[in-house]
Amino acid sequence: MSLESLIQSIKSYNPEANFDLLKYAYEFGEECHLGQKRKSGDPYFTHCIGTAEILVDLKLDLYTICAAILHDTIEDNEEITRDKLAWRFGETVADLVEGVSKISQYHFRGGSRQRQAESYLKLLLATAQDVRVILIKLADRVHNMETLSFQPESRQREIAKETFEVYAPIAQRLGISRIKSRLEDLAFKYTNPEEYKLIAKSLNQKLAEREDYAGQMAEEIRDALAQSGVAAEVYGRPKSIYSIHQKIKEKGTPFEEIFDLIGLRILVNDNADCYRTTGVIHENWHHVPARFKDFIGLPKANGYRSLHTTIMDEGHRIEIQIRTHVMHEVAEDGIAAHWSYKEGVPSTYESETIFKWLRGMLEDIRELRNPNQFIKSMKHELLADQVYVFTPRGDVIELPAGSTSIDFAYKIHTQVGNTCKGTEVNGMITSLRYRLCNGDRVKIITDTSTHPVREWLRWVRTARAQNRIGQWLREQDRVQAIELGKRFLEIEMKRRRTDINMWLKSERVTEILQILNLKSPSELLQHIGTGQRLSADIMKLVAIDNSSEDIESTDGITFHSTPTIDLNIMGTDSIRIMKCCHPIPGDEVVAYVTKGKGISIHRHHCQRIANEEADRLIQVDWEPTDEISYPTEIIFEVQDRSGILGEVTTAIAAQEINIRKGNFGPADSNGNMATNSAFERVGYNKMMLEVTGLEQLEQAIRAIRQLKEVIRVSRN
Repeated sequence: MSLESLIQSIKSYNPEANFDLLKYAYEFGEECHLGQKRKSGDPYFTHCIGTAEILVDLKLDLYTICAAILHDTIEDNEEITRDKLAWRFGETVADLVEGVSKISQYHFRGGSRQRQAESYLKLLLATAQDVRVILIKLADRVHNMETLSFQPESRQREIAKETFEVYAPIAQRLGISRIKSRLEDLAFKYTNPEEYKLIAKSLNQKLAEREDYAGQMAEEIRDALAQSGVAAEVYGRPKSIYSIHQKIKEKGTPFEEIFDLIGLRILVNDNADCYRTTGVIHENWHHVPARFKDFIGLPKANGYRSLHTTIMDEGHRIEIQIRTHVMHEVAEDGIAAHWSYKEGVPSTYESETIFKWLRGMLEDIRELRNPNQFIKSMKHELLADQVYVFTPRGDVIELPAGSTSIDFAYKIHTQVGNTCKGTEVNGMITSLRYRLCNGDRVKIITDTSTHPVREWLRWVRTARAQNRIGQWLREQDRVQAIELGKRFLEIEMKRRRTDINMWLKSERVTEILQILNLKSPSELLQHIGTGQRLSADIMKLVAIDNSSEDIESTDGITFHSTPTIDLNIMGTDSIRIMKCCHPIPGDEVVAYVTKGKGISIHRHHCQRIANEEADRLIQVDWEPTDEISYPTEIIFEVQDRSGILGEVTTAIAAQEINIRKGNFGPADSNGNMATNSAFERVGYNKMMLEVTGLEQLEQAIRAIRQLKEVIRVSRN
């Protein structure tokens, strides 16, 4: 596109623009890229103008258009700096070009998950600071994808994958549907070329037939609306190749049905006409009630508003979108439609709401510590469909599809999430695991004695909930590690007849902190509690008599002659329940202080700890709680008859105990597992149960023993 063509296109929507600035940017950009070539052999500057053209189609402000023309000048020319651009074109253009240049430095292909997560974050943070940066980058990516055929095949696949995973989802979340569809189709062409060609060929084969039918239906609907006094534009809407592929893949829709599907769009003057139009269509054609969606009453977070309905006509399924002209502009151009082309600032309250949502999402996601969790959460937040639910006051809350009541609670407030005990959905008590549906009215029941548990992390879908639960658990880990460390150190102190509280305030502690490069007594206790430091090792730094007595248990495991610790075992990261012996509350258990991995809990007689260092073993008491269940295994032999296993499981279920898994089979006379029942008809079985403690386990064993066919039952 020539400079004159560019000026004429901008004049059509912004006749008062500073075209002298545009001319200067055009000439300066052309000079900066003089002699540079693309892989296609075209002058490099054609890419800069192609990027600007895409943004002109979105009717963006002149500063953004100038920045698009100059977007590669800093990266491709060592003599060009941000300050030089600011001097020539102003701070706004310079900031936009610098923002795009920074994004270009981050590569999403390959590399460690940590680097990929950081790149995602920096890209999105740039978006939140000034969305025009990502609009330029999206236009840059569209033009690069349109000329991707000149790249090597391996490079084509890498760039196409990155486009799918990063740029298309962001375009979708910003509501720029035409950019999103272009990126998806272009990327699909290189990631799955055979499928792309097949769908494209099928579309072309039936194109004329579909267009004729769509035109006929549009005319019939237009006439019906005119008779009802509604002025409307009605036209067919094309389907993208990738969207067809997705419907075939995800919904299992037969190939033929997809191509029989017709899409129409109806544009009217105001909201009232949208609903009147829906009424006219439903009166004259058979509609599918389950397919009606009202995104005017419940807009999407990116500002999208429209009515969706599906009708049937002569065996054809017709999907219809009904919206005003303003809604259509937002639906096609998303956040770009909210941008003032004159002032270069957000033009509506809705756009500020979108920025607030985007920044809030980023704040939640970037606090996630695990790179894999970060990337998973970001993709889920960007790609997932949404559900719209109501608070008791009638406020609308938007959440990703699949969100639970816990996600809802954390969306309201962190404290509501941390203390949520139960949920009322549509007046009915439901589980915290309940998956929310559109239109649900949700009330959270809170209790200050309730707190998050690790299991919640498996249920929630939003980054906010994952982050807040993780924060709470990490803080509990820290507090519990400090408490454990203090108890372990106190044991050593008592053996040496020293008061721990006085010792922690002494000058000697300050000296030890300096030696160990620690900041506070709390950090010292935390290191002891997590096993990073042994309390006995600390004692070596203290001028206190180290003489003490140890006793040996009858199992051959040595313990310090100290009082038993009452331990609050919550299943946090600092305390692990070991699978080698499956301890449960009520058992005689010992705490083994591992080297840097926290505390592991074993049954008293577990052979795994028989030969461990004595000063790492501490006897503890573990009281049961109704909130958490723990796995433990039982073994039982029964006379082999039909239905006996069902009676055993019924007896267990009557004790409100969950069966995690079972291993059932015949046995030989020695009780060993066999592959057939040739020896005797005795079943030798194992079951993994989930119990709150020893008392509940013993109840289950007693219930099983009451069955007359049971020969013996015991804990494994």
